[in-house]
Amino acid sequence: MQAVVDTGLATAPAVRPAPERGAAVKTRKRAVMTKAERQRLIETLIQQREIGTQRELVNALRSLGCEVTQATISRDVRELDLQKVRDQLGRPRYVPSLRERPRDPEQAARHVMRDFVRSVQVAQHLVVVRCEIGTANTVARQIDNLNHSDVIGTLAGDDTFIVILADHARAQRMRAYLERLREA
Repeated sequence: MQAVVDTGLATAPAVRPAPERGAAVKTRKRAVMTKAERQRLIETLIQQREIGTQRELVNALRSLGCEVTQATISRDVRELDLQKVRDQLGRPRYVPSLRERPRDPEQAARHVMRDFVRSVQVAQHLVVVRCEIGTANTVARQIDNLNHSDVIGTLAGDDTFIVILADHARAQRMRAYLERLREA
């Protein structure tokens, strides 16, 4: 049995000759989709197809008549709390979050820290957090959601993210705080 892989790359549209002057032009009108409808469609798409990037998601939605930008998709992914996991072959894939969506940002941070973080270390004014493969972005997002006054920003890779702070003393306090979250 062969598997069919959808690359998510849209094919170029057929080139049509320009209409003659005065000729009627038929245009296809697309229905306006509400945010709730678009997000339901996204949830359906990620359950039916292996979509691993925002570009693939944009292309899949466009093929269904929903014109969206990457920025809109980025917000939808965050609001829907979609998680990126790796399939059996190591390819990324969006899946719905399996956990309850806690209302308290600190509770959410505790949850992901406990489940995914392997180590927390300080390097000058940075806190380096090592995570399970493919989870660093998710954990960093929860740390960002804390809106901690000492955090200048976070930068995430696949299995590591850094928390940027103003100085070494703040980095030490942040490491201790993250360790408390992890152990709670």
